[in-house]
Amino acid sequence: MTQPVPDLSITGLFALVWKHRRFLAILSIITIVVSSVISLLLTEYYRSTVVIFPARTNSLTLNESNVRRGNISDFGEEEEAEQLLQIINSEELFERVVVRNDLYDHYEINAEDRYARSKIRQKYRSNITAKRTKYNSIDISVVDIDPVKAAEIANSIAEFTDSVKNRMIRERASTSLEMLKGEEQRLQAALTKVNTELNKLQALGVLSDIERSGLYEAYGEALRNANSKATLNLQEAIEANKQYGDEYDAMKKEREVLTDQMMKFINYKNQFIADTAIDIPQKFVVDRAIPADKKAYPIRWLVVAGAWFAVILFALILLILRENKDFFFKDEKGKSRGGLEDATSV
Repeated sequence: MTQPVPDLSITGLFALVWKHRRFLAILSIITIVVSSVISLLLTEYYRSTVVIFPARTNSLTLNESNVRRGNISDFGEEEEAEQLLQIINSEELFERVVVRNDLYDHYEINAEDRYARSKIRQKYRSNITAKRTKYNSIDISVVDIDPVKAAEIANSIAEFTDSVKNRMIRERASTSLEMLKGEEQRLQAALTKVNTELNKLQALGVLSDIERSGLYEAYGEALRNANSKATLNLQEAIEANKQYGDEYDAMKKEREVLTDQMMKFINYKNQFIADTAIDIPQKFVVDRAIPADKKAYPIRWLVVAGAWFAVILFALILLILRENKDFFFKDEKGKSRGGLEDATSV
């Protein structure tokens, strides 16, 4: 005997509900009462949010052309936003926020407990979120049972993004500055050596290429005037310039190159010196967090509605199974137990 297929159409479901309307009504009342009581016992949480934009520059640039461009006031791109997001999620910033807001006591976690750090980190991560928006800003959201504390935590996170990033820049600049000192000494030694050699050649009467042309003119004038003493002195100077002139020109060019390198190096050095003492904002604060005057969750009506829907859905599934047990619960031969009994009786 073929078993009828369960009617799962809208009409069939309405018929099933109407058939068991009393049971479902009583179950609904019990569910609403119980879920309402539970929702009233749930802890209320408040949400505070800080919205920030990353700054474009990583340090204060001393170059005049950069200052004219006004890049210090430019908003950062996607790369700067991702970097700032990594700083917000860093362990250093986490430690600073925990200490500033005394979160061990606030979350009622014993700092001497064996797993205290894991517990505080788990609580911190569950209550605090930071994400980049489609506008390239960063939303820092904090939920807490105390609205004032939620705002304080959110604002402290925004504040510490500056101090952590500035600390990173200062450390990098300090390390680079130590390396630059060695390079400065090398350049200074090379420049001193070239100046010493030039002074020696100048003592021998060696002149620059422009001054040499005047030397030959003076020699010709001395010959025309039959000034033997001047002619002899000028001849010695000409011989010295012929012998060392090329060397003098090469050293003079080398001094110009070294001087130019030294000027650029001084600019770099001044930049790193400024970075070692940097303490500037690394972000733009759009909205500071303020204590919320309305809870974020739980939404009590949603808790009640969700509980009622889940219970009624589960009850309907059980009723469908009960009404069609001969179809769903068959023996090993593929026949329902009820159907088998009917066939035997026939």
